[in-house]
Order: sequence, then C-alpha cells, then structure tokens
Amino acid sequence: MPLRRYLWLLVPAGLGIAIGAALAYRAAGDPVVHATAATAAAPARRADASPPRRVYRTALTRVGLTPLHNASALAGYAAAPGLRPTPGTSRTGKKAGGGGSYGASVVTFDATPRSFAADAETATTFDTTTFDATTTTPIDTSTTPAPAVNTTPIVISDVHTTSLSPFGATIAFRTSEPVSGQVAYGLDDETLWTAWDAPSSEHVAVLTGLSYNMTYRLWVGAHAADGRSATSPFLLTTPALAGAVTGGTSGSALLVDGQPYFPTMVWGACQDAYDGELAAGIDLFMGKDCGHSEDELGALANRGLLVTDAKDGAQTGAVGTFLPDEWDTHLPGDLTAAAARTLIPDNGGGPRFLTLTNHFYSNAAPLPQGRGMYPALVANADVLGFDLYPLQNWCRYDDFGHVFDAQRELVALASGKPTFQWIEARTMDCHDPTLDPSADTVHAETWLAIAGGAHAIGYFPYSWSPEVGSQIALDKHEIQSLMPALLEPSLEAQGNGSVRVGAREHDGAIYVIAVNASRTPASATITVPRLGDRQLSSLDHSRSVMASNGAFADTFAPLEVRVYIAPPPAP
Repeated sequence: MPLRRYLWLLVPAGLGIAIGAALAYRAAGDPVVHATAATAAAPARRADASPPRRVYRTALTRVGLTPLHNASALAGYAAAPGLRPTPGTSRTGKKAGGGGSYGASVVTFDATPRSFAADAETATTFDTTTFDATTTTPIDTSTTPAPAVNTTPIVISDVHTTSLSPFGATIAFRTSEPVSGQVAYGLDDETLWTAWDAPSSEHVAVLTGLSYNMTYRLWVGAHAADGRSATSPFLLTTPALAGAVTGGTSGSALLVDGQPYFPTMVWGACQDAYDGELAAGIDLFMGKDCGHSEDELGALANRGLLVTDAKDGAQTGAVGTFLPDEWDTHLPGDLTAAAARTLIPDNGGGPRFLTLTNHFYSNAAPLPQGRGMYPALVANADVLGFDLYPLQNWCRYDDFGHVFDAQRELVALASGKPTFQWIEARTMDCHDPTLDPSADTVHAETWLAIAGGAHAIGYFPYSWSPEVGSQIALDKHEIQSLMPALLEPSLEAQGNGSVRVGAREHDGAIYVIAVNASRTPASATITVPRLGDRQLSSLDHSRSVMASNGAFADTFAPLEVRVYIAPPPAP
C-alpha cells in the first residue's frame, strides 16, 4: 500500500483520539473560563428559592352550569347551622373543591357511628326478668336496643337550570328521598343562600341578584330531619348582556331587565374612558357632552349600562334618564310636585335619577331658599342620590360619619325609593395633601354609604389614581358577592362611638356591615336584635364572633370595614 494512503488513514484517526480525550477531560471537571463580555450575567438563584407560583384560572368559559368533580366532597352531619364551612374553607374542605355529578351526583356519606352510652349488648334475646323477693313485683332489667342510625347517603341528581339570564337563574334538582333543599352561592365562597324548601324529592331554587358575564360557585345542598346532609358543588356562568336592556324599580331596588341590581356609576365619562372604567368595576354611565346616546351604547357594546339625559327623547337600550345635576340648588323653596312635573316632563325613558346637594341633611346648612323643594323633587324622581364629600367639599380630615348619617336621612326622605351616594375619588376643591382621597377613604366611604342604606354607589370624578381604581374594583367584587342581600331593607342596628352599623336579612341569613368612621382605632358593641344568639364570620373569614341577645363586641383599626355574615340555620 502506498505511503500516501497510510497517511490519509492516520490523520483522521489521530484527530478523533484527540477530540475524544479533550471531551473526556472537560466532562471530568476541567475549569471553564468565562469570557468577560459586556452582557450582564443572569442572577444566581438561591438554592432554597421556591418555584414560581402557579397561577390557576377557571377553565370554564361557557355559559351555564358545570359540575365540579372532587372526591373530597363529603356528605355528613352538619357541623354548623346553615351547613357553613369553617372559616377559610368551603363545605368541601377547599375553596374550589367538591364532588357531584351533573347527571347523578352521589356524595359519600360519613358513616362513622355515633357514640352511645350502652350499645354493646343490645342484640341479646334472653329473658333476664328477675323478681324482687320482698314485693314479688317483676323488675325488667333487659337492655333497650339503641335506635338505629340511618347511614343511607342522600343522593343529589339531575341538577340543571330551568332558566338563566344575565341577572338570575333557577336551579332544579332531585334527591333520593324527601329532604329539604337549598342552594348556597357566591363568587369565592358561600355568601348567599336560597331559603330551605319543604321536604321533598323535587327541588327548585331561585338565585337572584347575579351579575352578567360572571362565574359563581354553587353548592347544591340537602338536609334530612335526622341530621344527614349532602352537598354537590357546581360552577354557574351567567350570560353577557345581549340586545337592548330595560330599567325599572321595585321598592328600594333598581331593576335591570326586571331583576334587582346594584350598580356602580360614574358621571361624565365618555367613550374613550369606557375601557378603564369597566376594568375598575364601573357598570353604569351617565353624564352630558358625550355625543349621541346611540354612539355611547355602541361603544359600551353591552358591557355596561347607560342612563341618558331626561331632557332628550327616550333611548332604547338605556336603563333610565337623569334629571339636572344638583337641581335643588336652582329651585325655589316653595316648589310643588305639580310645578316640578312641568319643568321636565317624563319622557318614558325609564326610572329618573336625581342627584341632590347635601343641603337636605340636618347637619348641613340649608340652601338660602330653604329645604321646602325636597318633597316635590322626591315625588318627581325614581332614584335619588346626593354628594357630600367630607374631604373635598367640607375639607375635614376626620369626619366620615356624616357619609352614613346623611345616607340614612336620604333613605327616610326617599320614602322607599332606591337611593345612592357619590363617593369622592380624587382631589377637587380642598388642596391640603392630607385631604386627598385615598384607597382607604374610598373603601370606608363606600361601605358607610351602603351600611346607611345606599342601593347604588357612584364615584366622582371618574379619573382616579391606580390605587383608588384597584380599591373600587375590590369593593365592586364584594358588592357583587352580596348583591341581593345588600338590596334588602335595613334591619334595626346600632353601633357606638365612631363605629356605624347597618344590617340586612336575606333568606334567613343576616348581614352586618360595620365601619369605623374614624382615623383612630375603635372598640364597639354592635346590636342587631334580629341576630339573637347566632355566630357570625367576617366576609374575609378573618373574624368570628358570637352574638348574645342580639349583641356582640369587636375592635376596629382606623377606617376599617367589616362585613359579618350569620348563615341561615338548618331547617
């Protein structure tokens, strides 16, 4: 073989050996020299650092009812009245847990036997009768069998909606035996309950006060007279608004498409501001100078509600009209209802909203022409509100109690009609930085107005800080989780000191709204006679209290808001 061919064979072999040796040496730990490049090195991760938090999102996006399958959903004896879970958990033991089947939901029964004083020898059939030697009267010493414990599980089946709208739903279901039925529901946890029905195998529950395009958690429940119970969890997603909606009133509630609704409102926000306001939970828009109402409805695209000017013609798709802002300022003190009707005739465009100044309030100075016009204005409006603004109108640093007190007076003046209050959301007239509205003041004022009886809340001006916007969105979420309860008439309730208290009752559950209206800590005794001796938990599950004879005591941080809930007792 020629020498040239040997060389061509040896060169590749040598290169292969060299490369293999280099790779083996590097794998064995040969040091790596890092180039001093201009790029920044990646930050070192601590050895004990936790992995990134997993974000869970609801997979369900379709409208309607969907079961939650989870083996941890148990049926057992109710541990508390109303079958309410311990704070921080649902009946299933987790926030989103639960079992159940859309077609035939069989919930495992906890068959752990109860403890009885004597149940070890109850099966004997021997005659153990003896005689007393003195009286010869027979004495029966046989043991009486303990009553049998029913361990048959209650089966919940055929859970379905018979009607579903953006604002309400009717749920029907069956149980395997005649028992009482109920549906508990809420956005995050059980915050609302339908009334227990009479024992039956066929059940129907009506859910009111829902919000459009929202997903709720539902617990379909059953309760037997002997203490057995069962629950089956579901998700319910309401449809979005579609087509032209209508507005109305019923008692002290605003209606949308015939269903009670608690709106959050802004004044003067036009089409270019809609997206930001909707993101903060605003769902009702009113005000002038935004162009044609048809254009406003088109820009909203069924994402929110519109109230148009009462001086214009009725607009299909709007839920009402508004009368002139702070109209009382410009009207005589001797105004009559008949005269007020001629000023702006009703155009048939739905309920008429009217915002008053705060001069109707007994702790505010009357207008120069007096307060005589208020009965006439009330008679010519359907939904009444006002603005007070303790920070930005009265320029007072710590005088928030008037938000509650004035709201109570407006409720009395309105004689059963729906009422609302505008909440100051940023600097307007008082330029001392200590008087700037903050997330804390907006939160406190919102719930002071609600505790005082407001069935709608407005925020003004509509341009606010990101912190205030986030707080408005949080408050809207809580309002939505309690909506039908907040629209109920007020119960007798009383706080003391700086703590203002309102209460409602809805289908057997009692809701107590307590707000410290001061920037300093406070302690208070809260009295709601309707409570009797019931246990309450706060909405955020951070607090649990026991009422005795309708009263309980608690402490509050500055401007702290606390909503307590006493669930309905078991049937």
